[in-house]
Amino acid sequence: MRWFKSTMRALLEMRDLFFRKEQWNIGFIDQPIDVFVNTDPKPNVRWLRPLKLGKYLADPFGLVKDGRVHVLCEEYDRRTSHGRIVSIELKDQASPSEPKIVLDLPVHASHPYLVEHRGEIYCVPETWQAREIGLYKAEEFPLKWRKLAPLITDFEGIDATLFQYQGTWWLTCTDREEGASRRLFVWYASDLMGPWKAHAANPVKVDNRSSRPAGTPFFHNGYLYRPAQDCSKSYGARIVINRVLRLTPTQFEEEQAAVIEPDASGPYPDGVHTVSGVGDITLVDGRRFMELHEVVRIQIMRLRSRRLRRSRSMSKTFF
Repeated sequence: MRWFKSTMRALLEMRDLFFRKEQWNIGFIDQPIDVFVNTDPKPNVRWLRPLKLGKYLADPFGLVKDGRVHVLCEEYDRRTSHGRIVSIELKDQASPSEPKIVLDLPVHASHPYLVEHRGEIYCVPETWQAREIGLYKAEEFPLKWRKLAPLITDFEGIDATLFQYQGTWWLTCTDREEGASRRLFVWYASDLMGPWKAHAANPVKVDNRSSRPAGTPFFHNGYLYRPAQDCSKSYGARIVINRVLRLTPTQFEEEQAAVIEPDASGPYPDGVHTVSGVGDITLVDGRRFMELHEVVRIQIMRLRSRRLRRSRSMSKTFF
């Protein structure tokens, strides 16, 4: 029986590696984020037009400037296995612009968390390959950014989230080295620029059902709520909204308040892992698993891309 289980597990892993590919996209809901606490809504999501096969969008975060909603998100390219940050503008919340590249770093970048503070706009993208959580400042929002400094160093932070609570700045994330979805770490500071101090109880939570950040924390009826990913069945399966009961430099306690399931009848029925509020609208992402013919086309594209890069590398070597 043990042999059978291990064999089946290995076969499933091979299936996921070669044939079970996910396609993400982002969408907009014409309701504020706290609607998920009071009700069990079935919101109407207006999904963006999908990118060409081989690329997808995920991890949306937004900000309103000059009456327009600007969204930063990850654009992932399967040919290079590389993510970069792009910007999309909603001029009238109905006709989104084409994605424009705003951060293309040497390392994979995703989860472009936005912070507006004292008239300035900041971004904290996930760059775990650099082993740091870096802070970027908008010199010309949303297109031009300048790196200020790392907030946390020597740490493979996943989905870093910043917010103010009871006069203190807080930073939450998980650690890829300790399991990307399992252990929740917290830092705090009196100023956005730091210095940042580690929470006395780190990791404050060990639970792959509700640790990993999944969007923007928000206040509702006097409570702080923190979206988190439920990865107990699979990565990106659904979102849990946690109600924070206690958060101090030495204490942390929260409880589950609501759950956001993917829309089983929509075009992205297989997952959701980001929900973020932007004024009176909410941004989400959604996942679907690709059909076999799409997976085959992806693999062919990746092989061609590798051959092209190898050919260019050889040309540089000889000439």
